[in-house]
Amino acid sequence: MEVEFSSYFLDQAKKLTQKEKEVLAEKVELFRKNPRDPRLKTHALTGKLKGSFSFSVTYSKRAIFVLSGNTAIFAEMGTHDHVYR
Repeated sequence: MEVEFSSYFLDQAKKLTQKEKEVLAEKVELFRKNPRDPRLKTHALTGKLKGSFSFSVTYSKRAIFVLSGNTAIFAEMGTHDHVYR
C-alpha cells in the first residue's frame, strides 16, 4: 500500500515525543505491508468521519486516513478525543 501524508498530519506528528515518533514509523511500515494487520486495530469510521479509517498508533493516539485506490492518505493524527471531535 502506498501512503501519503497531509501537511496537517505531519504538523501533528512533529508534536509527538521521540518514542511516539518511532512507534508511528513502525506502525506506518506495518500498515504498508498489511493494512489489516490486527496489531493496528484498523477500522472504518462512522458519523461525520464516514468514509475515513483509523488505526491505533499508541494506546491514546490514532491515525486517520482515507483510501484513494491503492494509496492511503493520512489526514490527521492525535489523541482519541482530538481526532474524533
